[in-house]
Amino acid sequence: MKPAMPSVQHASSISSPRWFVYLISLIALCTLYSCGSNSDGNLFADAPSYSNNSLPVKHVVHISIDGLRQDAVVKWLDDLPGYKRLRAQGAFTHNARTTPTLGNTLPNHTSQLTGRVVAGPNGHAWDTNRYPDESVTLHSNKGSYVASVFDVVNDAGLKSLLFTSKSKFAVFQNSYTDKIDAYVYQSNTRKLTDRFVDSLRTGTYSYAFLHFRNTDTNGHRFGWRIWSWHPYAWAVRKSDQRISSILKAIDEDPVLRGTTAVIVTADHGGHGHAHGPDHVLDYTVPFYVWGPGIPSADLYDLAAHDRTDPGEEQIPDGADNQPIRNGDAANLSLLLLGLDSVPGSTLGADVPLVHLGEEGTSP
Repeated sequence: MKPAMPSVQHASSISSPRWFVYLISLIALCTLYSCGSNSDGNLFADAPSYSNNSLPVKHVVHISIDGLRQDAVVKWLDDLPGYKRLRAQGAFTHNARTTPTLGNTLPNHTSQLTGRVVAGPNGHAWDTNRYPDESVTLHSNKGSYVASVFDVVNDAGLKSLLFTSKSKFAVFQNSYTDKIDAYVYQSNTRKLTDRFVDSLRTGTYSYAFLHFRNTDTNGHRFGWRIWSWHPYAWAVRKSDQRISSILKAIDEDPVLRGTTAVIVTADHGGHGHAHGPDHVLDYTVPFYVWGPGIPSADLYDLAAHDRTDPGEEQIPDGADNQPIRNGDAANLSLLLLGLDSVPGSTLGADVPLVHLGEEGTSP
């Protein structure tokens, strides 16, 4: 049974029946895009499998705070109850990395959703940050199909949604129009959050991606300053309020409580009025994981089998001692749901970022 076509909405609310559709067979994809599958056309034939069904996670909320400087969170942590709770009750690091070659929005969000860096034969190849032409997809840009977290969730018979505060995220809707069940663009992040929470409470979505733009918008306009009175500081506090409201909604909903994990990271930081790939304040981002079965720990301690804290360096892709990257969010989301990694991905694909399920504490 094929899930309903995605709903693209800008003003009205979303409502969905409270059910999941489970498919037994995997779906052959993308002959049109020459996606490099094996001879029987099965996209998942070569995908690493490390099912983690021992966790009670049924829903993953993946939040990206556009332009969030990690040192702003560190400096104001006592005034940021949402971030403070994620840190106190979950696994975290304030020293994760962007994709190594580009430090802007669309390339890094593409990494977050596909589990790939930008460059190289295994990269997703999306290196522009401009609003895309509707005829261009991630697949046509690369010349082959670029699978995403939405593919894996959809082909497991589950539902996903994407809520964004930047219109250029339409590239993801254009690329995965038959995989994303609900797509919403709303520039006002308070309204976006209210609608997101309403959708989340239906309990029908297994994977939900949410993007907040305010920190990036104020950083470009007023500068990435971590002074308490500065407009950038206001935007950081607003992002904390949005996160807190989502955590509150999870706490209060009997379907979501105890079954929902939350991942929070950023596409990049910033300094001055800009950001790029070469400055430590730009390529250093936070990464939080919160939910049932997730211990309160330093994320690098949990990932010590495969990742190394990079200090202040930006480590090239393919080098030894790789750091945790924002692009790890894709396969970590799938790991938490007990699903296989994104086909063709490289970040946390062969070896999971963390091993969870045997021990840990629930928030």
